[in-house]
Amino acid sequence: MARYPGRVYIGVVWQVDTKSQQEMDMFTSGKDIITTLKSSHWENTKNLRSIIVGYTQSTGPCYARYLAQTLHRGEDYVLQIDSHMRFRPNWDEYLIAQLHKCGSSSEKGKAVLTAYPPGYELPCGPGEDAETRGTILVPWKFGDDGILRQKGRLLRREYTHSDSFGQNHNDNIPCLLYAGGFNFFQSSLLDVCSYDRKLHGLFFGEEISMAVRLFTHGYDLFAPPESVCYHLWKRNPLRNIAIHRQNLAVEKEDAISVVREQVRGRGRGLGTIRVAEQFALQLGVNFETLTLSDGCENANLDSDAFVSSFRDNPAAISDCMDLSKENINQVMALVSQFTGH
Repeated sequence: MARYPGRVYIGVVWQVDTKSQQEMDMFTSGKDIITTLKSSHWENTKNLRSIIVGYTQSTGPCYARYLAQTLHRGEDYVLQIDSHMRFRPNWDEYLIAQLHKCGSSSEKGKAVLTAYPPGYELPCGPGEDAETRGTILVPWKFGDDGILRQKGRLLRREYTHSDSFGQNHNDNIPCLLYAGGFNFFQSSLLDVCSYDRKLHGLFFGEEISMAVRLFTHGYDLFAPPESVCYHLWKRNPLRNIAIHRQNLAVEKEDAISVVREQVRGRGRGLGTIRVAEQFALQLGVNFETLTLSDGCENANLDSDAFVSSFRDNPAAISDCMDLSKENINQVMALVSQFTGH
């Protein structure tokens, strides 16, 4: 639950069957589900904003996240997450405090907290013994499409990172890679490096595109030392939009080409404060030869920083869910839990 639920505003992009009267009733009138959001501290009519998109027009996470970012209305901070996530108590207070530990990066509004959250399973959820240790993103391998894959590695609880920014109170861990499903930042970032709405059909490539763009715009990424949320990683595909959008495959190839150019320092969306070549060098990845340097899987940390028995979650995780009435109620219940009610 949030420490200050009244300060939390949620923007949701619903991707549904707009030809189904049942689904449209659920998402436009709130029939049968709105009771899960009622609270004396959280007014859904003011604190919840949404956009409904027909699932046949959905083109992947980049366009959906772009739409979600248009729901921003001047709030100081933005937390971007995937669907069906659960949170530890007081997550909002913790993230704000951690963001402001990032030294000059946070003072300039150029710090981002990001990581792959630990998982949970239904029906019980994370539970009292849920993992709270932090994770950090590391390079994994190149796919056949020439796009870098990444994964999260679990950090030992007793690991303490030496503050490279010269401020001993900063226990966040510098990283270079970006998690689309969990990132927290000051909202001024949206004016500098918002999502590219034209990267249609792109799944692998979304995160490395944002990572190199943020780097070249002068943003510093950090993994918080503790996990504050949990993601339902289990794949449960719902609908195949490719059969409804025949040119999506072409759009996907175009998007992949854009990302390939970005990591080589060319193309749209890049900044001028730092260069992509520096990003690749620090990451330990050669985007020309599609090779990884020895040790890059440690993210510039000591090898003993990690839990050796950790089974890394690959990036190839889907966020689809059955849109039955029962599961719609569950989604709305999770939205309610996000604010603490």
